[in-house]
Amino acid sequence: MKKFPKLNLITIALIFVSGAASAAESEQLDEITVTVEEQVKQSLGVSIISKKELEQNPIENDVSEIIAKQPGVTLSTNAPGGARGNKRQVDIRAMGPENTLILIDGKPVKSRNSERYGRNGTRNTRGDTNWVPAEAIESIEVIRGPAAARYGSGAMGGVVNIKTKSPTSEYHSSIDMFTEQPENDKEGYTNRLGFNFSGPLIKDVLGFRLYGNIAKTDADNMDINSREVAQTNSAATRVNTLYAGREGIRNKDIAGQLVWNITSNQKLILDASYSRQGNIYNGDTQNSSVFVSGAQAVSHNLALQQAETSTLYRQSYSLTHEGKWKTFDNRTYFTFEQTRNYRYPEGLLGSTEGAYNGLNKSVSLLRNYRFSNELYIPFTIRSTVHTATFGVEASRSELDDAASMVQIMSTYGVIPWLANSRRSGKVSQNEYAVFLEDNILLSDNKTIVTPGIRFDYSTNSGSNWSPSLNFSHQVTEHWKIKGGVARAYKAPNLYQSSPNYLLVNASNGCPIDSANIWTNVNALNATGGTGTNSDPYTNSNAGGFDWGRACYFLGNENIKPETSWNKEIGFEYSDGGILYSLAYFHNDYRNKIISNGEFMATVDANYNREIRMENTEDNVAVYRHYTGTNVYRWGNAKRALIEGVESNLTLPFFDDAVTFSTNFTYIIKNINKDTGNPISIVPKYTINSALNWQINDLWDISTTYTRYGRQKTVNNPENFMQVIHTTGKSLVKQYQLGSYGVWGANVGYKFSNNFRLRVGISNILDKRIYRNATTARTYNQRGRAYYMNLKYSF
Repeated sequence: MKKFPKLNLITIALIFVSGAASAAESEQLDEITVTVEEQVKQSLGVSIISKKELEQNPIENDVSEIIAKQPGVTLSTNAPGGARGNKRQVDIRAMGPENTLILIDGKPVKSRNSERYGRNGTRNTRGDTNWVPAEAIESIEVIRGPAAARYGSGAMGGVVNIKTKSPTSEYHSSIDMFTEQPENDKEGYTNRLGFNFSGPLIKDVLGFRLYGNIAKTDADNMDINSREVAQTNSAATRVNTLYAGREGIRNKDIAGQLVWNITSNQKLILDASYSRQGNIYNGDTQNSSVFVSGAQAVSHNLALQQAETSTLYRQSYSLTHEGKWKTFDNRTYFTFEQTRNYRYPEGLLGSTEGAYNGLNKSVSLLRNYRFSNELYIPFTIRSTVHTATFGVEASRSELDDAASMVQIMSTYGVIPWLANSRRSGKVSQNEYAVFLEDNILLSDNKTIVTPGIRFDYSTNSGSNWSPSLNFSHQVTEHWKIKGGVARAYKAPNLYQSSPNYLLVNASNGCPIDSANIWTNVNALNATGGTGTNSDPYTNSNAGGFDWGRACYFLGNENIKPETSWNKEIGFEYSDGGILYSLAYFHNDYRNKIISNGEFMATVDANYNREIRMENTEDNVAVYRHYTGTNVYRWGNAKRALIEGVESNLTLPFFDDAVTFSTNFTYIIKNINKDTGNPISIVPKYTINSALNWQINDLWDISTTYTRYGRQKTVNNPENFMQVIHTTGKSLVKQYQLGSYGVWGANVGYKFSNNFRLRVGISNILDKRIYRNATTARTYNQRGRAYYMNLKYSF
């Protein structure tokens, strides 16, 4: 496929200037129009977390904690097996974290893409929700369903927009301190210190904002899950097995913003930020458990040292112009984001994939460039009021990760068209988009219709059209019906599309498909000779599965993009502070990108392998002579379906002194139709409730309760480790984590206008979950902890 040249900064600058010059002069206009972006944020699938909510519910370290309390949102990994369970990320409507687009001030953040993308769809990352400290945030917008499609690639599940505090008209400064002390001394402690300075440099002309943060959360003890190890492993195995708890993290952030009010209608905004994130390692691997000897000994030793195995340095710069002209408004920006990810090398083969296997750190370098220009044009046709939005976007991503391209071909056979060594780690992708939307207020002044069309082109996956239609109708003074439908999409990531990215499995993790059936001409094996213990080689029954076929997985430069038809319909009731809404959503997910999406060939191999005893009918070890390795490349699955219901209720009492709010999410279906397994492990239902009481001007009390429904693991086999090798009979046992609830409470006191204190208890009833790599307990639920938040303003 043709590659477009690197974005030329001079060309972008000319586009910027020509767009501004198209109006000879600007004049102050009344705010009478509502843009499409503003309108879609009134959709049923949109939640706003205010600055007050962030203050009343202090987070430990990552704002994903409070984002996960919104309807339709939970925390999960990007794989149905629950790998990297203690690094769960924001998952919107069960579409997986990779389908959640994170924005800071409306601009995409993609640092997590510097982490290698594993065969099971997970990354060794905490995601991109921890680059801004909570104290520097003005609000967080959570956009779900059809409303999110306008944001382009990566927003099939939804969008999280973290909006930072703007410069103030008067000088304001604050220092914040947070500490959390868990009751269980095996759980990590958290301490955080931050500052925020803001004010005018030239009154009414030039303002600034500067914030900084330093934080540390200690790692859980290595043996925190030892009880689970003992319960699910034999005595011989348990002494060599480790299920890791939550990893620790060190954060350092600093960011500044300058706002130049050129005129009353023209504004330039310059942003610059620098962050460092380093982990405190305690044994986590892609396959959830570490064995203290053998191939994973390096990971175990690093965990003993609590080493910093991954260090990310993120830099971000952006220039934004906002203007109001005679006939239109505009918002134009250019951003540059660079992430340097220093990490120890990881295994790329089978069960050791994702486990550290060396002590010489390498760097994964990711650079993202982005240009965006939106024009907002109000007009009226007869008695119908329109506000059209016309936008263009251009972006480029460049990745250089040589350490992830080092897997060689030896024992398993040689792929003729692929170099065995010195494969380049460089890969890039350009994306271009044009979109047109119109916010239409019909003549009845009760109905708003918002049609849109977006065209995207990726140099790695080709073109994509994304039509959308959202609406809102005022039925009565208090009742509204709202709904929408949109085709969202996601281009392949830079690992999936790299032709040099090679992963290997020796057989047990290879896919069950037609390329491995004995009747397939590519699946014939030799029958003579003996194994390493002089056991005879054996073949499976005719028509059975050829367990012995090893497999390669290659990146693919020509994958189709993932798409999803997202639909929602529901109603909203509002009256004097009372707010209730109910929405049904339905996501028809197509072309999900998977590692074995396309079978390519079988290459020669020649080696011996023992069948696991538990994968035979008579529990006897047998051996087979390998004669071939199947070669797959990343490609597209067929269809998946996610549907569910979301509900929201807010009730004020006693002249708004007391507010009760609750939301409910119920997942009706979450299924990959190819495998019959879920897309990701999420609760069947989630209830988030809060009761806030403003006692007087000085005191307030908040209580919270979250209830998680049952969580089930996969129930159908997807690889040879999960079947009887001679018959194909499933060995999968579905596990379930039962429903449970977590209570929290805190009290705030305002000593003066300058000094505030908040103290609280999280997980009051001390409900703990200990991680287990083989059941539905894929993560640690922290126990009771005590926290304190101090804020001094001056």
